[in-house]
Amino acid sequence: MFPLQTDSLPPNADSLRAALENSLRQVLRSPGGEMVAVDDRNYPELNAIRLSLDRATLLDRPPPRVALPEAAAEPALRVLDFQISGRPLIVHGASIDLSCRARAVEIDHARNKDGEIVLLLRKAAEGKLEAGVTLADLEALVLTGAKAAAAGHGVSVENVRIELRAETARALELVVYVRAKKLFLSATVRISGRAEIDEQLNARLIGLECAGDGTLGALACGFIAPHLQRFDGRAFSLLALPLGEVKLRDIRIVTGDQLRITAEFGQT
Repeated sequence: MFPLQTDSLPPNADSLRAALENSLRQVLRSPGGEMVAVDDRNYPELNAIRLSLDRATLLDRPPPRVALPEAAAEPALRVLDFQISGRPLIVHGASIDLSCRARAVEIDHARNKDGEIVLLLRKAAEGKLEAGVTLADLEALVLTGAKAAAAGHGVSVENVRIELRAETARALELVVYVRAKKLFLSATVRISGRAEIDEQLNARLIGLECAGDGTLGALACGFIAPHLQRFDGRAFSLLALPLGEVKLRDIRIVTGDQLRITAEFGQT
């Protein structure tokens, strides 16, 4: 789903490019020039849409709230070649590699409750999606979130260490060790579980458990456990857009010094 923050579908390729650029700049800061290139064919038929997000940084301020479409979707664009490149995207100081390329893409449009146009992926003949992050960068991301969550409890998080092991092509075991301190007490908390990814690229967390050593460890698990229960069994989309009729296949998770997810997709 891609909000255009306009109340009408752009009438030509130049207007579409400007609207896409404006929407991206609500959430990203680019070190270069324009992030969007649109190659017209016979609008709304396009030769290509290319989003160049290399070295772009996710803004620290909260992104604009995206209102879900309320009206029925209608055909909007047909794109022969669709590309996204983020090599890397910078998220809270961590580098995340992202790339996507698709052929013969069909995009619908609908209106949200605010009356703004939202673009929705409906079909793609074929394509490939790749995302990767080093274990060190993943630990840095988790550390940032853990520090923010623990601060309200007077706890200082000192270190995060993550262990990942791929069980199957679509599932992995994870263990997160969090070293925390409160006043003169310190402890390591161990959070474990597994994650599975389905054909719509939704990640489901299963069997989340918390164990901690000593008084502080027990205290930390006391306020962590209720949060884990809320997440246990829930699915979270790894994409910012619904896949419509697009079907993912050959999804693969690779672990090691880097966590990498790849998937091919298409209508069949």
